[in-house]
Amino acid sequence: MKKNLMLLALSGLSVAAVAQTPAGALEEKEAAEALQDKYAVVTNRFWDNWFVSLGGGATVMFGDYDAAGSFGKRISPTLNVAVGKWFTPGLGGRLQYSGLQARGFVPSAGSDYAVGAMQDGGYYKQRFNYMNLHADVMFNLNALFGGYNPSRVYEVIPYVGAGFTHNYSTPHREALSVNAGIINRFRVSDALDINLELSAVAAEDKFDGGIGGKGYDGLVSATVGLTYRFPKRGFNRPKAPAISEERLAAMRDKMNRMAAENAQMAEALKAAESRQPVVEKQEVVVDKPVIAPRTVFFNIGSSDVSSRETMNLSYLVESMKQSPRSTFVVNGYADAATGTKEFNEKLARQRAEAVINVLVEKYGVDRSQLSVGAAEAVDSFGEPILNRVVVVETAR
Repeated sequence: MKKNLMLLALSGLSVAAVAQTPAGALEEKEAAEALQDKYAVVTNRFWDNWFVSLGGGATVMFGDYDAAGSFGKRISPTLNVAVGKWFTPGLGGRLQYSGLQARGFVPSAGSDYAVGAMQDGGYYKQRFNYMNLHADVMFNLNALFGGYNPSRVYEVIPYVGAGFTHNYSTPHREALSVNAGIINRFRVSDALDINLELSAVAAEDKFDGGIGGKGYDGLVSATVGLTYRFPKRGFNRPKAPAISEERLAAMRDKMNRMAAENAQMAEALKAAESRQPVVEKQEVVVDKPVIAPRTVFFNIGSSDVSSRETMNLSYLVESMKQSPRSTFVVNGYADAATGTKEFNEKLARQRAEAVINVLVEKYGVDRSQLSVGAAEAVDSFGEPILNRVVVVETAR
């Protein structure tokens, strides 16, 4: 038995040690797990991870009369300047100014932006200066699917956006534009990248001055440029919270106390296992058992024990016979609300003696074990019927 108690105590101590782990320890565990997550970074501040880009290259316009000349004659120079910010390693935004010159063909010398003499086939060259200002949302696919890695050499960044165009050449025109593209970013250093950007623009059909069958005008560009990232650049990994010296000391003390308690219990368990259990036989003798009081109720003005109450007394007999040295008091009562005091006291004694007679004559209880105690009129049991009673109890 002692061995089992020791084992239960040791098990309880181990469970309590786990259940009482401080909340700070759970926070440290969560932080440690976050450190192992390649996607986890600390949210940056507003002025962190801003950048500026500058690039140049070539663009091709797709207008209403592309078939009037060769593809090469529609190629024109372009440049772009952008400023933006990375909100997370995988999501950023920018505002870009792009454009320079667009080239195409028109059917007559009086068409907008027509230049030079008539070409073979009866068409004229078209040339005008323009700009396209647009806001884009950028998605770093490498960071989104491969996690944050500030040392990654190459990253693919698609983007989509919207803006408007303005033609600097006369007649001036504005048109809404939708923009999409892919930035191929090559890391040079923490602050500098080389970008190869492929972009496409779809503008309203009035962009080139003519209304044709496609319903829109387009531009496709390829540029090479540089991106400079302003300090503070990059994202911080989550750090586990530092543990104060006070808390560290408290944890050491608790561990030392637990270790000492475990050692003491282990020694006690070992000692208990080495001892042979001694079983001693002892005879338990109950000298005077105490029985629960038994009540016997009577009809008004009567001292006759009914058959029901006689059966009730039978439950006392076995206990009385098993304890021959025990004595019992039989207290008789009458209802003080009915009859005179002298009558009620006499009736109360008669009721007590009637109960004794039943126990002795019917059930064979030794008369020496029984005696009349109280014999009085009472009003202490509540209702009158409850006061017409005999109470049998162990003598004190």
